[in-house]
Amino acid sequence: MKLALSYLLFLTSVLQVASNMTFTTHLDRTAVWVGDQFHYLITVDYPADYEFVLDNLTKETINMDPLQVIDVRKSAVAQKDSHSKLFVELTLANFAPGQTSLQIPQFTLYYFRKGNRTTGADQTEAESLTIPGPAIGIRSTLPSQPEDIRDAVSVTSWEHNHWLFLVVGWVCSAALLLLLGKEATLFVQRMKAQKRPDRRKAMDAVRTRWISGIPSDFADATACWNFYGHSYHSLKEYIGYCIDTPTSGLTAEEMREEMQRIGADPDLTQKVSRVLEVCEKFQYAPPAESADTTIAGSIAGDMREIFKHTELTKR
Repeated sequence: MKLALSYLLFLTSVLQVASNMTFTTHLDRTAVWVGDQFHYLITVDYPADYEFVLDNLTKETINMDPLQVIDVRKSAVAQKDSHSKLFVELTLANFAPGQTSLQIPQFTLYYFRKGNRTTGADQTEAESLTIPGPAIGIRSTLPSQPEDIRDAVSVTSWEHNHWLFLVVGWVCSAALLLLLGKEATLFVQRMKAQKRPDRRKAMDAVRTRWISGIPSDFADATACWNFYGHSYHSLKEYIGYCIDTPTSGLTAEEMREEMQRIGADPDLTQKVSRVLEVCEKFQYAPPAESADTTIAGSIAGDMREIFKHTELTKR
C-alpha cells in the first residue's frame, strides 16, 4: 500500500523548482520482474531563456546504480507560450534479486540561463536541477530467504545402479554391430547387382548378332550399306568387351592407339583398325557408292578372322 501511494505521488505531482520551472516523472509500470526492462520518463517545463545541457546524457555517462541503463532518449520541444519542454526517457533494468521494492536514484540535469552564458564560460556557470526518483516494486520467483538455489538431494545412487549403465552399454553395442552387419550385407548385394556381365558371354552374343545380320547378297546397295554400319558398331562393342575398355565413342585411329597402348596383338590391331576405317568411309557415303561386293566380302572375312583370333586368345 505504501509503495502504491508513493508511485501515485510521483506519477501525478508537479514539483515547483524555480518560479517558472516544473518537472514531472512517470513510470510505465508499478512493478517489474527481475531482469525486466521498464521506461522512466522525466518531463521538464521551463522558460525559453533556459538551455539544458544534453550532450552528456548517454547510457555510458548516466549512473543509476543499482539499475542498469539500457537506453537514453532526450529531446527539447518549443511551446507556444514562450516555454519549452524537455523529455528524457530512460530504459532501465534491475538484475538484483531479493528485494520487494527499489527507490530509483535521483537524476541531475544541468542548464544555463541564456542571458548569463558568455563565450568561454566554464562549467561553474551551469545550474543543476535534481529530480528525486520514484519507487518501483520488484517481483521475484525466488523465496524471500532461499537456503540454496540448487537441490541438495541426491537423485542417483551410483553404488547401487552402476550395473544398469553396463547393461545399457552392452545392448547399444550389440545393436550397433547388428546394424553394421546388415549394412555390410546390403552393400555386398548391391555390388553384386551392379557387377558387369560375363565378358565371354557378351562377346559370344555380339558375334551371334553380327552373323545374323550378314546380308545374303552383297550386290544390293542398301543391304551392303547397312552391313557396313552393322559391322562397325558390332566390332567396336566386341573389342570393348575383349580388352575390357569402353570403346563406343572411339574412331578407327583412336581404337588403334588404345589397343597399342594396352599391348594388344599387332596383327589383331591392324585388322580391327582396317575394318573400322573402311566401315567409317562407306557408312557415311550414299548407299549407291557402298555396293562393292569385293570390299564387303573382304570386311566379312576380316571380321571372321578377328572373331577366330580372339577365340584362340580366350583359350
